[in-house]
Amino acid sequence: MQRLAETCEAIAATTKKLQKTAIVAGYLKSRSTDEAAISAVFLSGRAFPAWEETTLQVGGALLWRVVADLSRKDEAALTAAYRKHGDLGAVAGDVLPERTGQGLGILEASEVFRKIAAARGPAAKAAVVRNLLERATPLEAKYIVKIMTGDLRIGMKESLVEEAIAKAYGSTLAGGLEPVQRANMLLGDIGETLRLAVAGKLAEAKMRLFHPLGFMLASPIASAEEGLSYFAEPAVEDKYDGIRAQAHVSEGEVKFFSRTRDEITESFPELPDALAGLPQDAILDGEIVAWEQPGRARPFSVLQQRLGRKK
Repeated sequence: MQRLAETCEAIAATTKKLQKTAIVAGYLKSRSTDEAAISAVFLSGRAFPAWEETTLQVGGALLWRVVADLSRKDEAALTAAYRKHGDLGAVAGDVLPERTGQGLGILEASEVFRKIAAARGPAAKAAVVRNLLERATPLEAKYIVKIMTGDLRIGMKESLVEEAIAKAYGSTLAGGLEPVQRANMLLGDIGETLRLAVAGKLAEAKMRLFHPLGFMLASPIASAEEGLSYFAEPAVEDKYDGIRAQAHVSEGEVKFFSRTRDEITESFPELPDALAGLPQDAILDGEIVAWEQPGRARPFSVLQQRLGRKK
């Protein structure tokens, strides 16, 4: 983790995209495949691959309490550190003490993240988080907390990790960046994409039912004419203001995923039955829209009330 944290510091120190990509590529190339695969996920600002529904369920308040306890700083000192950095991870790196024997491996950190996700209740989670941060160096703790909060704040995006993979393992790839992007879109797992790149097997990436794919997004164009020029038989339709979703259907089972690849099936109980009768397995990409009679879409605010509701 120390080497990854040092790499993150170097990434944060430059605004140049090519330099960031080169730093990440060099780091990935220097690690074992297992370490590089997990690092790719961490560098995307996640504890787990995008397709997984696993979450840490650790809030900022819990992290603040653990950092306060381990640092032995009073509330005033911690608040001053937060005002200085504006980021809890940076605060952890600033206030946590350095001790002999500290240091974690990448694989070890990944295993502990899964223990945190599996722990039930705030007290159990806090105990595992405390043990993790106590064993980490201050610089490791800085980026462990950043990964846990889902924001590295170093100017990294998953697309840059894709470019770094293409650069690091170019000797095993044909086609450069595009096959890396395609594999990651199909798998929703930047770590698994890296493994395939190392083995020169990106073409073997396949979409999997109930593993949400990366969503296709719009790209800006100069004019309508340019947009229509890409298609032999273009068609145009109204854009309804709904919620972009992906439906996965197989043998009567239906699940819906949001654009962030979170499962949202329970938020829309009216919809699964409408697709459960499809005669073959399918993955559908579209828009969830609320309708009123006769044939008119209701405002987006009506749909928004459904998201995140437990019932």
